[in-house]
Amino acid sequence: MGTPYELLFRQARVEAEKAISLDKAGRAKEALEHYVEAVRILVELLKRTADPVFRKQLMEKAELYLKRAEQIRHGGTGIVIKAERPSEAIKEAMEALPPELQSAVLVEKPDVSWGDIGGLDYAKKALKEAIIWPLLRPELFKGPREPWRGVLLFGPPGCGKTLLAKAAANQCKATFFNVDAAIVMSKWLGESEKNVKMLFDAARKAAPSIIFIDEVDSLLTTRGLDEVGGERRVKTQFLIELDGLRTLDELVVVIGATNRPWDLDSAIIRRFERRIYVPLPDREAREEIFRIHLRGVEVAGDVDLSELAELTVGYTGSDIKMVCREAAMEPLRELMERETIPEGEVSIRPIQKGDFVKALRVVRPIVRPPDVRRYTEWAEQYGEL
Repeated sequence: MGTPYELLFRQARVEAEKAISLDKAGRAKEALEHYVEAVRILVELLKRTADPVFRKQLMEKAELYLKRAEQIRHGGTGIVIKAERPSEAIKEAMEALPPELQSAVLVEKPDVSWGDIGGLDYAKKALKEAIIWPLLRPELFKGPREPWRGVLLFGPPGCGKTLLAKAAANQCKATFFNVDAAIVMSKWLGESEKNVKMLFDAARKAAPSIIFIDEVDSLLTTRGLDEVGGERRVKTQFLIELDGLRTLDELVVVIGATNRPWDLDSAIIRRFERRIYVPLPDREAREEIFRIHLRGVEVAGDVDLSELAELTVGYTGSDIKMVCREAAMEPLRELMERETIPEGEVSIRPIQKGDFVKALRVVRPIVRPPDVRRYTEWAEQYGEL
C-alpha cells in the first residue's frame, strides 16, 4: 500500500498523466479538472516535504500545471507542457558544446514580433504553418500531417529572412540557435561531423528549438570532386541529422537562409521540405516598412509615406531602413554644422520631405532586375511563390 505520502505522490502523478493525455487529445476542458487536482495534491505534498531539491521539483510541476489550467480557463489552446525549457537547460546545452563551436553559435530569445516586419504576408503564413503550430500543438501533426523539420528562406539580401526566423522563434517561445555558417565552416574542418552532431544534440536538450543557419549556401554547397574530405563529411552529417529529426519526436526545426539558393546541393534542397521565397517588398509593404523604421522620431506633415513607397520601387527592406536613417540624420547634421556643441536640452526639428529627397539620392537599391528574375525562376522550379 505504501505510506500516505507515497500514496499522495502516486495520485498526483496519475492526475497529471490524465490531464496531459486529455490535453494532447484536444480535450482541454476535460483536462482542466485533472490539472487542478494535480496542483492541489502537489501543494499538499509540499507541506509534508523538507528536502529542498524535491520541494523545488514539486513547485516547478505545480506552477507548470497551474499555468496550463489558467490558460484553459481563459480560452487558450496552446500546449504548455514542454512549451519552453528553463534557462538552466539552455545553459547546460551550450556548456556541452566545445569552445570553438560556442563562438560560432549565438543562443538567444528573440524579441522580434510579426509587427516588426513589413509585408511578407505569405512567408509569415507559411512559417506559422510549418513551425509555430507544429511546435505549439505537436499532437495535431501526426501521420500524413507530419511536421516539416527543414525550412529554407531564400531571396534577395536585406528582405527580412533573419527577422522572419526570429519572429517565429519568439511566437513559439523556442530557443533560437543563430549559427554563423562562415565561422562554422572554418572551425569545423577536422572534427566537423562530431561538432554538427553536438550542435543538434544541444538543440534537442534545449527544445523546443530553432537552428537558424544564415548564408547556408556557404556551408552546404553542391558536393564536388574538388572539395576537401572534411567539407563532404560535414554535409553528410548534416543530412543525417536532418533525417533524424524527421523520425524522432523532438521539437527541433532547422531554418536555412540564403541569397544564392542555386548553389545548394540537391540533397540539401530536398531536405528543406518548405522552400519559401522572401521577395522584394511591394508598395504596401514598403509603406509599412517606412512606418516601422520611423517609430520614435517626429515627422513633418509634408512627408507622404505612400509617395515614398512609390519612389522606392526595387528597394529592399534594408535599403528603406537606410533611407530612413539617412533622412533622420539631416536635422542632426544642421546642429553639427555649428561651431560649438550646444549645452542642455536640444530641440531637433522634424524630418521633412526634403530630407528624404536627399536620402534617396544617397541610398540606391542593391538588387538588380536580373537578380530578381533569377530568384523568381528558381522559386518556380523549387520553391513557393
